[in-house]
Amino acid sequence: MTNAVAVDVTAGFAGDVLPPVSIEDAASRILAYCTSRHSGWAVYDLAGIGARSAGLLDEVSTWSLLFANALNGRVELKQIADFDLTRRREFAHRISRVPADQDLHHLTHVQLNAVIHACQFGFDGAWAPRITKLAALYRPRAIPVLDGYVGMAFGYQRDDLSLKVQRFGQDRQERISAIVRAMAAYLRDHAGTLAQLRAEVSPTVPELAEAQPGSECPLIADLRLLDMVVWTAMDDRLAIDAGLPPRWLGRPLGAHIPCEAVAPVPITATTPNSADPTEVILQSS
Repeated sequence: MTNAVAVDVTAGFAGDVLPPVSIEDAASRILAYCTSRHSGWAVYDLAGIGARSAGLLDEVSTWSLLFANALNGRVELKQIADFDLTRRREFAHRISRVPADQDLHHLTHVQLNAVIHACQFGFDGAWAPRITKLAALYRPRAIPVLDGYVGMAFGYQRDDLSLKVQRFGQDRQERISAIVRAMAAYLRDHAGTLAQLRAEVSPTVPELAEAQPGSECPLIADLRLLDMVVWTAMDDRLAIDAGLPPRWLGRPLGAHIPCEAVAPVPITATTPNSADPTEVILQSS
């Protein structure tokens, strides 16, 4: 691996932005994240792949907002109740305007605006840091996860993607737009950097490989890979600033976690059998 190439998605932003991340450090963090049983890799990324293929993300339900909790969304009962029919319809409408089969950096001007519009959706207690964790499950190739760490990476305060406060002359909507456009531009102009990163990590985590023959796109989109780089780098930076060791850089790797590890298990009809231990317990009680 080499430090000659770096991921520098925050170039041009003011404030205390995340500095360039070397490919070597990005790969180390990605591998740690994707082999950790307690990161979002299995329960969000891999589970999301299965949910989409099973058609579980073809609609927006009362409980859909709970999916954000798979990425530490901390959704509470109040937000679930407030995600009422009117809001679910509006959210579904905004998602429907974002192509499911296109990457963020390949969108037209109109389509990019639709992504930004989807990211700007929200209500009290469920703005971008929570709502994009849900939206990205529906459109993982085009909608980024804009949580507080991502906002901080671009020089904003942790709550700036939720609060209306002006920062650098921008309100919440404008800050969201600026980040989405920056990510789109970076992915468009640095496809080779993401390809190099994939080449470094896919021997250990095959799910991160480029699209295979017969497959239209990789399992994990370039956008999500970039999300992971920014988030883990920012998580490490905050830990170091607090006098703690980095959480991801140099962390020992866990075992490979394949898609099959989070595959759904069907419930099939069975005939009661006295040989079944459960039946024996029921009969003796």
